Amino acid sequence: MIVIGILLLVALFTLIIGQIKKADIILSPIMGIMFGFLYHKEQYENEDEYTLQCLIGVISINVIWINQVDGSQK
Repeated sequence: MIVIGILLLVALFTLIIGQIKKADIILSPIMGIMFGFLYHKEQYENEDEYTLQCLIGVISINVIWINQVDGSQK
C-alpha cells in the first residue's frame, strides 16, 4: 500500500512538472499491470528531449518536452 501511495505522489509531481514545463502530457491505458517510474533524457544536435513516465497499475502517465540547445523550450 505504501508503494502505491509513493507512486501516486510521483504521478502528482510528474503532472506538476508537465504543467510548469508546458509539456505534452499523455495518459494511456496499458495491457497488464505495471508499477514504477522512468526519467529519460535524449540529446540531439540542436535539442534535448526529456521524458517522465509514471506507471500505476493499468494507467501510464507520460510527460514529454523539448529544450533547444540555446535554452528555449519547444
